[in-house]
Amino acid sequence: MSNIILIEDKEAEIDLFLNFLDNKQYPQHRNIIFLHFPELKEKINLSDTNKENQRIIIKKFLENLKRDNKDNLIKSIAFIKNEIEKYGEKTLKILFNLMDYKQIDDKNYFLLPTIYPLCPFKNRTIFYSIYESLNGVTEHPKVLPVSAHEISHMILFEILEKEKIKLGQQLLYFIKELIAPILVYQDDFKGIFKKQIVGNYNVLEIYLQSNGKTIKAFDYFLEMFVPNRSEGKNFISFLNQMVDICKNIESAIKEKREFDNRHGILIMKDERLLTEFREPIKLD
Repeated sequence: MSNIILIEDKEAEIDLFLNFLDNKQYPQHRNIIFLHFPELKEKINLSDTNKENQRIIIKKFLENLKRDNKDNLIKSIAFIKNEIEKYGEKTLKILFNLMDYKQIDDKNYFLLPTIYPLCPFKNRTIFYSIYESLNGVTEHPKVLPVSAHEISHMILFEILEKEKIKLGQQLLYFIKELIAPILVYQDDFKGIFKKQIVGNYNVLEIYLQSNGKTIKAFDYFLEMFVPNRSEGKNFISFLNQMVDICKNIESAIKEKREFDNRHGILIMKDERLLTEFREPIKLD
């Protein structure tokens, strides 16, 4: 049976910062980095085409920051280690069951604690943010639900490939970022972590309108997933239904992503922007 393994990789953490400082697919990440690390913005020259110079600056910046917060970072990592050793394998087993996923092998997933302010993943590695350690927070109860969220993306990619389901970039983002919190919200995880919605505002704040009723996209597809499962239908059945619906509104989904790329986290701070973002997508 696969498990979640805690790892350390300083070079991979540097690469993470370097990549998202200039990422055309996720342009808001640069703003998020500089919002959390204004000192880095002052030190780094983004117009310098020599990435090695930027790497050196990031490496030194991270080393200094970690040295100054060493005790809190050690406590955070110890907490995470304890959580995944106790419940990592069980979390995966439940997630595999929810997605009707049968592993061909027993390859593990990896969790790399980082002070990067978000929790992306690459291949089979989750970059779990312990940024709050810099503010004295050393307990991270969301480590397992966030891990399940990110690993669900990895599994979904395998399923889409196996089923030969092709999706555009924006549509794929929308679908994966709805499926993940729906799965994590299931009662199956009771006793492992608190029931909660773990997801991204740029999808969770999207509304749909059908038959005169306005509902969050999350709730709409949650209300589809739960009865499907209780009726014994498999995950592929739910996925196909979801894909068919979302393909019909793909242009509207793209517009929401473009809006998010323009305004980013300001959407959640500006009532006018949030109201505009919440304008429902019509399904019929």
